[in-house]
Amino acid sequence: MTTPSREQLLTALEQERAALLDLLPRFSDERWREATRADGWSVHDVAMHIADATYGLALMALGELKPSLPLDDSGWIAVGDLNEQRRQRAAGFSREKVMARVSGGFDHARRAIEAADLDAPGPYGPVHTQRIWLSRIIDHAREHRAELEALLAGR
Repeated sequence: MTTPSREQLLTALEQERAALLDLLPRFSDERWREATRADGWSVHDVAMHIADATYGLALMALGELKPSLPLDDSGWIAVGDLNEQRRQRAAGFSREKVMARVSGGFDHARRAIEAADLDAPGPYGPVHTQRIWLSRIIDHAREHRAELEALLAGR
């Protein structure tokens, strides 16, 4: 496993931002709310989840938000019911607000990458370095973008 440099992280982050902000407008207003994954989440829900996760994880990496959730067996946050609670809270957000939140989440992630001591322990301590933590933000967005691309393609 290679360890990405700060520049590689920033490049990957900006590529994800651009790809996601290019993809989301391609969904019609109807499909934005009605097209769902197998678990019932709509494009709106997934986009808002990406925004929330990117923002929250970046704030933890910056030390501006204290980690409060337990870790699972792999050393990552055990989100449990939090994702569903956040989904319900954001259900009424307009498409414009979701798009603004997605962009803002990426702004905070960029700030975190620029500021981080990449080899320092992450927000939960030495189980993951800041570099790994920040890479996870990008990977998480990429994974959900792939789901959305498949949904748009009708797969």
